[in-house]
Amino acid sequence: MTEIQERLLSWGQKHYKPYPWRHPAEGWHALVAEILLQRTKVSSVVQVYENFLVRFPTLLSLAESSVEDIEKIIYPLGLLWRAPILKRLGEQLTATNGEIPPTADILKLPGVGAYVAAAWLGFHGGVRSVIIDANVVRWLCRLIGQPYDGETRRKKWLIDLAEVFTPLEDWKAYNYAVLDFTMEICVARPKCELCPLGQTLCAYGRKRLVDSEKPNALTGGTKRSH
Repeated sequence: MTEIQERLLSWGQKHYKPYPWRHPAEGWHALVAEILLQRTKVSSVVQVYENFLVRFPTLLSLAESSVEDIEKIIYPLGLLWRAPILKRLGEQLTATNGEIPPTADILKLPGVGAYVAAAWLGFHGGVRSVIIDANVVRWLCRLIGQPYDGETRRKKWLIDLAEVFTPLEDWKAYNYAVLDFTMEICVARPKCELCPLGQTLCAYGRKRLVDSEKPNALTGGTKRSH
């Protein structure tokens, strides 16, 4: 486990993605980003996020905006149901002078579910959090050679596994590394040949990489993955 953590942390330092919401000027900016990122590709969110903050530079401007104004900004991302949620978020945070509780009370904010809460608390609230999204589920299951489906993320054994792997101290760097790694390397069509864990630490990688080197019975040559 320690070796996996160390390899991922090392990889993460070299491949860190400096997305604008990772160093927000204000805490609420990161909450907006997490809501925009739901079910949306990261690459699509960057420009919309920046446009959003230009159009709504303060919580008051967001709270006093119309849902239609917000829809115009986030339109390129689709999922316009997020517009009224963002307006309510602005209203509620305006009422508390932008204070975001670094506790489970964050779940009371509009648009903040378990994942958004964990992400904000872990990255911006100074609270150790375990991050589990679809990409992380895929990676953890490949790591131990376990099948997975849409419900796996809710399984206790998967949650416990993610908990064990998340460091007690350097969790922020680790979680960023895992998110970047699962978006760049351990993707739907994994790049096992570039994986820092390789065939020694990942069950899926071991099978894929070792099998690719076995002689092909039909051709007498070596099988390769494409």
